[in-house]
Amino acid sequence: MAYSAIILAGGKGKRMGYREKALMAINGKPLISYVIDSLEKVVDNIIISVRDKAQGKMLDSVLPGYTYAFDEYENTGPLAGILSGLTVCRDDFCFIAACDMPFINENVIKLLFKSGENYDAAIPRREDGFLEPLHAVYKCKPMIFETEKAIRNGEKIVLAPIQKLRANYVEMQEIRKIDTNLRTFININTPEEMDIINKNV
Repeated sequence: MAYSAIILAGGKGKRMGYREKALMAINGKPLISYVIDSLEKVVDNIIISVRDKAQGKMLDSVLPGYTYAFDEYENTGPLAGILSGLTVCRDDFCFIAACDMPFINENVIKLLFKSGENYDAAIPRREDGFLEPLHAVYKCKPMIFETEKAIRNGEKIVLAPIQKLRANYVEMQEIRKIDTNLRTFININTPEEMDIINKNV
């Protein structure tokens, strides 16, 4: 079975001072490249979801050879990027991740794909019940249907379509067996966090 991955890169980077987060460097290498390196060990196809063609052209000049998807809806948050990426996807299952997660663990992704085989989604769930929907596997057709419906209803939060899916919630104790410190979920939102990562990579 072939698998795809969607990297959500269409955010405006508000907390980063409106800089292009995907291209910000860790040790001289674009942040999104760390995500791609992990995903290429697991999936057959990578889709980069961007907000518009101008951003796509900018990223393609640095990261040529990937499929780009463009948002059809404005001011809809990550749901627009999820929908555009899933619409382009040609495989049954897709891993969705944010572009600011440089330590994604390929073996955790494999676990999620396996966990999602007989479901509409496989979503990590923390001990406090908090979900990680932007580090999860989805069956494309049901997720497209529910995401379109959520957007039509004016929803913007990622959890809106997920509530209607037949999901397998993967507990942290299973993921910790692979990634003890759960580094796979680390994401970078501020310049201060970027500085910390740069000093520790």
